[in-house]
Amino acid sequence: MTSYRKITEKIAGKLDLLEAYLFYCLALCSDCYTMDSHIKQENLANFYGVKDTDQIREWLHKFESLGLIRIDKFDVYGQYGKFNRCSYQLDTEHYVFITNKLYDEPISRQLKGFLILLKCKCLNGTNFTQYSQNRLAEELGLSKATVSKYINEAEEKRYVKREKKEIHLLREDIFLKTPESQLVKIKNLYPEIITDEDLERGYIV
Repeated sequence: MTSYRKITEKIAGKLDLLEAYLFYCLALCSDCYTMDSHIKQENLANFYGVKDTDQIREWLHKFESLGLIRIDKFDVYGQYGKFNRCSYQLDTEHYVFITNKLYDEPISRQLKGFLILLKCKCLNGTNFTQYSQNRLAEELGLSKATVSKYINEAEEKRYVKREKKEIHLLREDIFLKTPESQLVKIKNLYPEIITDEDLERGYIV
């Protein structure tokens, strides 16, 4: 199993911080090649770190309504009869690479979600954005106060660095930079993950 997953940049502006982190958790619980998951909602809730499966179910249906995942239902027959199961196919159009190391970082789910969304707004193949904090708030659909709070916290914990006209993600072991040469290397190792179309059309952000 590879140590990173594709996260579609389409989540930026559509999901809040906790929802973005759940999308990342679902990606980690998906097949690294097909991005298809058969995880039970109870197990996903546990992996995410909550007990409320109703909230997880609500968020999954929101992802589906936004076109971020496809939910397929099927019947499973076991010792005690028939019951329903779901599988989840994640959208990977216009994606970034984020490793599984973020999951174990000793920070809040909200900050993890913010860092995921920030990565989605970085320039192609880089770990920096030239959006101002006010413009970033608009792009992410968050309040200016929320963006300011988590930028400050991320900088204090050394996940980001602010310069005059740029915000940089610092943890390249978590947020992968993907220049074309690196994409070619990844494609050679995992051809099922990177396609020639991805390279030609510049769908890596």
